[in-house]
Amino acid sequence: MSNILAESVGAARYVSAPSGMVLISSGPFLMGSDEGSDAERPVREVWLERFYMDESLVTNLQFSKFVVETSYQTTAERAGGAWGCSGGQYSLVDGLCWRTYATPDRGQHPVVLVSWYDAQAFAEWAGKQLPTEAQWEKAARGGMVARYPWGDEPPTNHCNFAQPPADLPGTSPVKSFSPNPYSLYDMVGNVWQWSADSYGPYQVSMDESDSNPPSSLRVRRGGAWNVIQPFRLRCSNRGAMDASSAVPNVGFRCVMNA
Repeated sequence: MSNILAESVGAARYVSAPSGMVLISSGPFLMGSDEGSDAERPVREVWLERFYMDESLVTNLQFSKFVVETSYQTTAERAGGAWGCSGGQYSLVDGLCWRTYATPDRGQHPVVLVSWYDAQAFAEWAGKQLPTEAQWEKAARGGMVARYPWGDEPPTNHCNFAQPPADLPGTSPVKSFSPNPYSLYDMVGNVWQWSADSYGPYQVSMDESDSNPPSSLRVRRGGAWNVIQPFRLRCSNRGAMDASSAVPNVGFRCVMNA
């Protein structure tokens, strides 16, 4: 195994890293923000051991391979429908599922209409995990202390956001925008991303061992194509969704122990 590596603002990317993944090095970072809502406070120093993270969101093509190999049925498929846009209005749409948007020309778009359980099932099949909140935020910050993955400049053409409601989700192919300093794409914008963690208040800690009690609410991070408020695209912004929810603006990426 090659030991050749490149240092990039506190992250190490090994030539021998798993395909499509980036190695985030061990060390502390400042998590949270005093600028946002109470849910983002307090700012605290968190230490993480190194880990690999997918450089891109999981795509329709990747999810399709998982489904073909396992005959997996998503939460929406078992329910017979999902929440989506039809005729300019959002409602529960019969028969709507991830396949609806996974047309041949959208293979490189992030998969959507996947619940937390669906994302977890994919991660297990791939030999990976969903990222903890701490892993996600450290990766999104790219070694910087800044509001966004690119710095403090308000978002303009940095990511996919502020798209209007449409019957076809306004996602963009992965890697359509510049990566952050850790060479990670779409850390904010495009789709919200499931994390491994239950939603609840932060606890003051110097490590990642504290966690909230198991809950049906799971943390989502990163903003999405239809977000219009820039504050939702900040690295520290947190949201909560029921683990069984499957909607057109939520997807995921995975991590792996290093």
